[in-house]
Amino acid sequence: MQRRTILAAAGFLFTGAGLSTGAATAAPGSPGIAPGYTIIMNYEFQGANPNSYSLTNSASLGSYCDGAADAECLGYARIQAPEGALLEGLDVWGHDHSPDSDLHYSVIENCDPPGGGATDLILDSGNLVTQDGDFHFGFTYTPGFPVNNSECGYSIRVKFTDNGEPPRGAAIRIRKARFTWTRQVSPAPPSARFADVPTDHLFFQFIEALVRSGITVGCGPDTYCPDAPVTRAQMAAFLSKALGLQWPLPLSE
Repeated sequence: MQRRTILAAAGFLFTGAGLSTGAATAAPGSPGIAPGYTIIMNYEFQGANPNSYSLTNSASLGSYCDGAADAECLGYARIQAPEGALLEGLDVWGHDHSPDSDLHYSVIENCDPPGGGATDLILDSGNLVTQDGDFHFGFTYTPGFPVNNSECGYSIRVKFTDNGEPPRGAAIRIRKARFTWTRQVSPAPPSARFADVPTDHLFFQFIEALVRSGITVGCGPDTYCPDAPVTRAQMAAFLSKALGLQWPLPLSE
């Protein structure tokens, strides 16, 4: 397996311990889009080697590692975000009152494209260095990481031990992680679908995105009628298709 590693240390804002190199930027073509969030609770992390150690869930206090002195103690959890969204931030909450060991994290993208050549890409990693008890660390990615759910899976890995150090048990705990993301509008294609919406039209990118998503087919074979009014019926069709609106059918149907 081809393996590449990229550490995003030069591209995030580190709050809680004091490193700042930049702020997140808005997704191209989508200013003002409200952020979305994916919360990963402590009980969602799964141990990578249950024969050597286990992750103990202490409810709201967090999860910690129980294992042998030589256990590496890795916990993995899946990151769920919409297709095409931009991962823009990570927050981690936990507890650490160990004077000689710390919690560590990595954000991993695993891809298997149709043509082969699987890759494991570390998008970001870092050390959550503290010994003062409950902590919160925040990171903002610039420009962010686009989500490709059709070919890739995304996970966060936490490591409860330093190299060569035994597990510290309940002295080091993960409580939760939160990813911040924003939806993006697809980049504009090189050519126009409609004669009345050329590539230099102010709303070209957005109209093409609607058409390619199957939300509208325009008003004629080669026209979109960008300045025509929209009826309430047409608005219902646009919103229902865009949001995937439906109602549950009775079991008898």
